[in-house]
Amino acid sequence: MKISTKGRYGLRVLLDIAAHQEKGPVILRDISARQDISEKYLWQVINPLKAAGMVNSTRGAKGGYVLAKAPEDVTLLDIVSILEGPVSVVDCVGTPGKCVRSGSCVTRAAWGKIENGIKESMAKITLKELVDKQKDAESGSALSYVI
Repeated sequence: MKISTKGRYGLRVLLDIAAHQEKGPVILRDISARQDISEKYLWQVINPLKAAGMVNSTRGAKGGYVLAKAPEDVTLLDIVSILEGPVSVVDCVGTPGKCVRSGSCVTRAAWGKIENGIKESMAKITLKELVDKQKDAESGSALSYVI
């Protein structure tokens, strides 16, 4: 399994919204500038997130996007599943009917363990955790030369 640009950018978009929404809805132009992602491409990322109920939008002069859920309730697995589809290392794990050997295949069980491990790891990473790490990184990068 390989995460595409859409999945990677989707995580960055939601991270940006989570980090900046306390000031009000976040507009795509600002996300585009901060994340160095074209605004045109952001539409391809934000629309599935909105359709899945991950973000809410408001129109107008003070419009933009806010998270529809608390950052601690949004996992990397949620985001990747919305933008990339089901997490799967091989087809036969999620769709046993694709292979006539799936009922007796030892390697299918091994792939299933690997897939479950990936899903469990992704489910443990929350947007809140990433926002906190980003804030720590930003505050640590400001050097102080005060003596």
